[in-house]
Amino acid sequence: MNPIADQTADQVSHLGERALIKAITDWLGDCNPSSPRGIGDDAAIISVPQEKAVITKDALVFKKHFDETTSPYQAGAKLLKRNISDIAAMGGKPTHAVVACLIPPTISLKWIQAFYEGLRDCANDFSILIVGGDVASTFEDIAFTLTLVGEPGTRTLERKTGNPSDTIWVTGSLGGSILGKHLNFNPRIPEGSWLSNFPSATSAMDISDGLATDLIHLCPDDCRAEVNTDCLPLSSASFELEKSSGKTAIEHALTDGEDYELLFTIAHSVSPNSFIKQWQEFSDLPVTQIGKLIESEDPTQSKIRYIGSGIGGESEGYEHF
Repeated sequence: MNPIADQTADQVSHLGERALIKAITDWLGDCNPSSPRGIGDDAAIISVPQEKAVITKDALVFKKHFDETTSPYQAGAKLLKRNISDIAAMGGKPTHAVVACLIPPTISLKWIQAFYEGLRDCANDFSILIVGGDVASTFEDIAFTLTLVGEPGTRTLERKTGNPSDTIWVTGSLGGSILGKHLNFNPRIPEGSWLSNFPSATSAMDISDGLATDLIHLCPDDCRAEVNTDCLPLSSASFELEKSSGKTAIEHALTDGEDYELLFTIAHSVSPNSFIKQWQEFSDLPVTQIGKLIESEDPTQSKIRYIGSGIGGESEGYEHF
């Protein structure tokens, strides 16, 4: 759906800023509490039951993260789910969000209403309160940012805290997200919480920029990641793209990004079979060992060493610049 409306009567400019904010408040419904705990004051007041909070912020940009083929409802949900995935990767529970909306005056009123309805329903699914934000006018650009606050889990999972010989794991399957998963994914909140309670989980993050890039972020300074490409859990979409893209399914799994799966390490003292058994007692979501951390004191070495039959040379995930 094209976000821009041709007729002035269908544009947010016809409504005006104050009426738009009132409409947004109505569209958000129950996930927006009354002021000062929600929209309506200079800032919102929230209860933080613990001394620490988990905070993340992500953006959604038209023509970058979604386009005319994306329904506004899906776009609104994706904005929130991208942030939920970050908190899931640290073992936390999301609780409150604020949203900034940067739109041109010509944006369709129906489009922006559906966007906020998608945001609302996603927030309700995860028991998140949307307590404020901002609306700003642009010349042409369409973008949204969302800041999400959450409660830490039993133990905060971090990047770069694994150790040599720890095993590397991923949830779900990888690659080909452009065929639909980048919009229709489930943030791994239950799985992140479980790992937070599993003492042998040594590090974690979510896969948003592609496995080949995110593995570099996961690796401690004194380690490399050894990845067996024959073990990668390839999605059906990665094989579908392989038919026309000029890239193999394995390359798609390594570089496509927006999988929003968990990438984590487990202490080498835990056997893979033992870990899988314990995981399966909790979740039906597939989990796969894809490699291990290996000690490396040479900073000139590549952070990833690929073994297996599926790839030669270097593969890189997504970078913004």
